Amino acid sequence: MPRRTNHRLTKTIIETAVPNSVVWDSEVPGFGVRVTPAGSRSFVFQFRASRLEQGRITIGHYPAMSVEQARKTARVHRVSVDQGGNPSRERRGDRAAVTLAELATYYLDTYGPQRGLKPQTISDARRLLERLALPRFGRRKVVEITVGDIRSIHNDAHQRVSRYQANKLRAVLSRMFTLAIQHEWRTDNPCRGVEKFAEDQRWNHLSPAQVAALLEACDRYREQHAANAVRLLLFTGARLREVINSTWEQFDLDQGIWIKPSSHTKTKIVHRLQLAPMTISLLKRMRDERSNTKFLFPGRDGLKPRVDLKWPWKRILDDAGIGHHRRHDLRRTTASFMLSTGSDLMTVGKSLGHTQASTTLRYASLFDSVQREGITRATELMLGGK
Repeated sequence: MPRRTNHRLTKTIIETAVPNSVVWDSEVPGFGVRVTPAGSRSFVFQFRASRLEQGRITIGHYPAMSVEQARKTARVHRVSVDQGGNPSRERRGDRAAVTLAELATYYLDTYGPQRGLKPQTISDARRLLERLALPRFGRRKVVEITVGDIRSIHNDAHQRVSRYQANKLRAVLSRMFTLAIQHEWRTDNPCRGVEKFAEDQRWNHLSPAQVAALLEACDRYREQHAANAVRLLLFTGARLREVINSTWEQFDLDQGIWIKPSSHTKTKIVHRLQLAPMTISLLKRMRDERSNTKFLFPGRDGLKPRVDLKWPWKRILDDAGIGHHRRHDLRRTTASFMLSTGSDLMTVGKSLGHTQASTTLRYASLFDSVQREGITRATELMLGGK
């Protein structure tokens, strides 16, 4: 059994301690240095947390850790024990603490699907995390992540990709840390201390001439099934997934209504959309041509909906010769056409399925010609009042 002596630990005392002994510090109860029969030295802290709980933990190894560093750590453990803590249990808890990578896996593979997050939303979040956050911080404990760490991730994403993607990554991390708080893996959300980068409003919508060119390209496209999806996106202002995942049971063509179920909408609420007569005619033709499937745009086997419109959209866009546009720009185009032809913001927002007018304001913008006519009329009135 190791011999026990009691001194204020110093470098000299530690280095002259005999093998197979424990030298206890006279300043911090429970703090000592243990010398093995082979002569290696390590700092230890021995404690009694209660009548039934006692133990000894290794603080560090000498000389890699100085005696003052070890004594400082021992004092922290001493205070913890005096307040009812147990250093051994706390250390086991630290080792079992969830890492950022583990939190990401839980968020993407379990929480996301259970909460009904769209596959594309989960895929986008996974891509951002795996590229911009997890390589540097994946092994860090969730409880150890600081506001500074989040700011570093946010700034790095801004420099490497864009402010928009950086803000999206911040939003994903914020949702993850909110989840961590719910599971008591930490008590605060470090993302709240990091401000979003300012974003320019996107005004990308097609002009009347560009819409005409796009529709002519749709008429020429060999796969009219895909062209119809583009037409429906434009005529309804619906989101891509709402269109390609739609089923015939959602439509009442006699009443001219499309009832989108909550499981298909971004806002998770049922959306009733009134259809234009031209859109109803298009849908009736589509139904007559493909009456043997429940999907408007079935995939190859007919049992699932079409996956995407990436390549048809690219070819139609190239044929139209109107430059680069995203499919989501068709939604902005619908909103802008409605606003420019006299619809108010409430009507536009209702058609797009928005729950807030501020969202509609980001989508809809007046045509230049309408704005010009409006400012011209105002100026003429001013001049006429001289």
